[in-house]
Amino acid sequence: MKITPGFGKISGNPEAIGICLFDDEIRSGKFSAISAATKRAMERIIAASKFSGKPTETIAHLSESASAPVLVLQGMGSRKEFNWLRLRLAAGAVARAARDAGAKSLALVSGDKLTEDLSEEMITRALVDGLILGTWTFDHYKAQKDKRLLRETVIYYGSEERKKAASKMIRHARILAEGQCVARDLTTHPTNEVNTDYLVREAKALSKKGIKTTVLEAAQMKKLGMNLILAVGQASAMPPRLIIMDYKPARARKTVALIGKGVVFDSGGLNIKTLMMDEMKSDMGGAAAVMGAMHTIARLKPGIRVIGVIGTVENAIGPNAYRPSDIYTAYNGKTVEVMNTDAEGRLVLADALAYTIDKYQPNAVIDLATLTGAAKVALGKYADAVFSNSDRMKKAVLAAAELAGERMWPMPLFEEYTKEVEGETAQLRNSVGHRWGGACTAAAFLKEFVGNTSWTHIDIAPTAFPGAPSSIQPKMTATGSGVKTIVEWALNF
Repeated sequence: MKITPGFGKISGNPEAIGICLFDDEIRSGKFSAISAATKRAMERIIAASKFSGKPTETIAHLSESASAPVLVLQGMGSRKEFNWLRLRLAAGAVARAARDAGAKSLALVSGDKLTEDLSEEMITRALVDGLILGTWTFDHYKAQKDKRLLRETVIYYGSEERKKAASKMIRHARILAEGQCVARDLTTHPTNEVNTDYLVREAKALSKKGIKTTVLEAAQMKKLGMNLILAVGQASAMPPRLIIMDYKPARARKTVALIGKGVVFDSGGLNIKTLMMDEMKSDMGGAAAVMGAMHTIARLKPGIRVIGVIGTVENAIGPNAYRPSDIYTAYNGKTVEVMNTDAEGRLVLADALAYTIDKYQPNAVIDLATLTGAAKVALGKYADAVFSNSDRMKKAVLAAAELAGERMWPMPLFEEYTKEVEGETAQLRNSVGHRWGGACTAAAFLKEFVGNTSWTHIDIAPTAFPGAPSSIQPKMTATGSGVKTIVEWALNF
């Protein structure tokens, strides 16, 4: 979709006009972009439908105005309860309604006083995000493809200065949202499509965009001592890989690493899952987020070195499956007793973290993973859990999440959690044998593989899949969560 800023009266004969209204704008709102005829049509629709401006109200009407065949009215509720999320959802709802009515072009309008509620930057971010995410679809495996496309949207601003200021932010927000859609696609596809080979091909395709990709195969990982990754993947016909995507601009003075858990399917291993195994294609949501972030980095071209790393395996069952009570030596030399084969993601990340830090010595590292159901129990499906060994870095990541419009919440990493992951017959154990604080003990396990490097772990299990359905999120699809946060963090490092 082409998205451009506009100012003044709506021009160019768009096929749809979308108007976002607060509940106090229904009778007295000022919308300088729309014509008198459109304003009269809007007033008639409001009167006939008893439209009240609630956030859940969307009306698409064949307009009596000559300005556009389709007129979409979208409520945003009360100003007192307004935030960026409501504006993003409103934009998504308008975009969907316009597309579903057959429009290919849209003029998006809000009241002249919207900047009293949000900064211009956040307004643009929210609107662009809503437009891109709201019109994203996943119909790859359906006989009837959805051919309805919204090809162009003009966002109208209240002044020429605001229009000029929005131009750069529109591009930035669009690239971020499109990177999120990359992650959505990867995570929503089934594992017979997105396997470890597929992720390798996707990573290598980034070489055309200036990113060098290196792939460590099983034999190389064995020689390097990455026995934790190999143990998780050894029962699968899919070869385990460590994928390294290196964006290295000239004269980069700092290096950050983004590491994603890429378990393309998680059966639970010998500790086989008994619930929701059909959703376990999404256990590579962290890897998808890193892939989406590297696509975004390649387009934004920051002046910092960014290394994206994906540890990818399938946790399968077979004659060669790893077992509870097995002990393996990790890349960093620590021994780990396997207490539960369904606590596999932390094993994959442990070797990936230790190797990346040793090999590239980054200034800071973020890992993302659909790591624990415990994080979802704690936070539901509306926020992700953030752990860190650095208060300064944790604050920076949470600030990036706020800027990106992704909800994240700080979690504790007390010494007591580290004590719990200490082993009896090995140095560490991958599961502590009880349900309490499971997200915290998993993070404490990962902390044992980062040394003194500034590190943050984001458990995206709460939000990654399936996303809570909304005007920007279709049912039973991935959200692509984490992409925008880690990119914003890297850009501002």
